[in-house]
Amino acid sequence: MDDASLLVALLTGRPLALEGLGSVEWDAAVALAVEHRLAPWLGARLKSRGVAVPEATAAWLDEIYLSSAAHNMQLFHELDRILVALRAANIPVVLLKGACLAKALYEDIALRPMGDMDLWVQRPQLDAARTVVQSLGYSARARTDRPLALQDALTGETQMFKEGAPLVELHWNIFSGEWLRHTTRIDEQVMWRRSVAFSGSAARQLSPEDAIIHLCVHLAVNHQMSGRSLRTLVDLDCARRTWSVDWRTVAERAGAWRVSCATWIVLDALAELFGDPDNQLPLRDLAPSALRQFILRRFASLRMLANGLELRGGPKRFLFLLSLVDRPADAMVLVWRALFPDRLWLTLRYDLPDAASWRIWRLRVRHLLNVATRREV
Repeated sequence: MDDASLLVALLTGRPLALEGLGSVEWDAAVALAVEHRLAPWLGARLKSRGVAVPEATAAWLDEIYLSSAAHNMQLFHELDRILVALRAANIPVVLLKGACLAKALYEDIALRPMGDMDLWVQRPQLDAARTVVQSLGYSARARTDRPLALQDALTGETQMFKEGAPLVELHWNIFSGEWLRHTTRIDEQVMWRRSVAFSGSAARQLSPEDAIIHLCVHLAVNHQMSGRSLRTLVDLDCARRTWSVDWRTVAERAGAWRVSCATWIVLDALAELFGDPDNQLPLRDLAPSALRQFILRRFASLRMLANGLELRGGPKRFLFLLSLVDRPADAMVLVWRALFPDRLWLTLRYDLPDAASWRIWRLRVRHLLNVATRREV
């Protein structure tokens, strides 16, 4: 049995002959769990099922758990400071992803490792929120090769850094990126109004149905099913067991927002990994054509996800994203904008916000050359 198959079996509790496994096989499975940031949760699952683990591997899992507990305690301490400061400035905030899920879905915050804190604020209050976070010692700067102005204007986030503290991402747009900008119709203001109180905090969290779609789209579109994808599937499995989810509403909203296909591919992987014994998941309502299902599974099967799929670069990434688009007309728009971006994206991407018309044409030629030479959009 390969490492990925072993990890999947351990995560799901499927019947497995463990007697013949040596420390090498166990350590390989745990190492893969570490890559997916699932090792603390895996260790807790094994203990709850009374699975005998080699002594050295058990000690390693305990060490990972303690490290995760210490890190998350520090993170939540810092998060509380930020939330108190934002509340004092009368700035409402919605917690996203790990900062919300670790407390909302897991009985122990150590079981859900986190790397940063994602906070959603309204666009008119973004500058005020940034000032508040800066008053706590953070500074804003670009983390990637994308200019900060582009991140602020189109990616919908400001990344805030402080020495010895987790990254803070202030979002004003939680469905960000060019794919979503050109192919979807998502009303985030309605989502904001549907947000619900976050237990033990003045902050709020997305409604269960909106959170499910957000997690699916974030994995499928923003991360192209790559990297630590199994962690999102575990989050979703915990969500459907903890929250009261109206799955018909999930399907209806995903369809109205034109993210049915992106939602389907993640929920389909969830069903394959953890099953759907009560037939709750709206896979039939969300599913694209049989041909598109075949194509998408060729890009990102569960086995590929477990092995650490990497689609976040090159032509394959764009073809995968193209396959996710709900409507053919939107796919055509995506291709056009990939080759011929609008003026706003061009000027911000190449850090020339006040470029004259003649320079815009030069930027378009430059962009096409970059696409041709680097073979990525």
